[in-house]
Amino acid sequence: MSILKKTFETNRLLLRPLENNDCERFFAMNNNPNVNRFLRNPILTKVDAEKYIAKILKEYSENLIGRYAVILKENNALIGFSGLKYRQTEENGFSNFFDIGYRFSENYWHKGYATEAALFWIHYGFSEMNLKTIFAAAEDENVASNKLLKKIQFQLVNQYYVNSILHNWYQITKENYDEYYL
Repeated sequence: MSILKKTFETNRLLLRPLENNDCERFFAMNNNPNVNRFLRNPILTKVDAEKYIAKILKEYSENLIGRYAVILKENNALIGFSGLKYRQTEENGFSNFFDIGYRFSENYWHKGYATEAALFWIHYGFSEMNLKTIFAAAEDENVASNKLLKKIQFQLVNQYYVNSILHNWYQITKENYDEYYL
């Protein structure tokens, strides 16, 4: 079975592919200046949300992986998205790599959901996809995202600028993952 048809489960979360009919809930999650603060392309309208979901659906078909909807088991709420993404375009001198990403509704920040989802995707990337390295990037001022990446054992590699904004570039290797988590 293709990954695109699978729903994954963690202790508190369901991770499933985003769908077109998620647009209203996806927009509601993103329709917050605090959520959009560190995004290069903020989602400010329902049309933006539709386009973003269409982009993710295209990534699923082209790469068989992408950001997944994060659903809270206790109430079936779409609280965010998280997952691995294949990046062909250049970032910090790299191209053709997998990165981890996440975004959550502000109501669900500081509850460990982003950590729980990210840990699932790291494990999946190394154990099921046989990746050797997973990358991540965060604006230097995005304290929460930088803290999360360090917490789950990503190592800061360097800093770089995009649109005059300082970013931190992280990686975790299979060897570092095995050493820490196994």
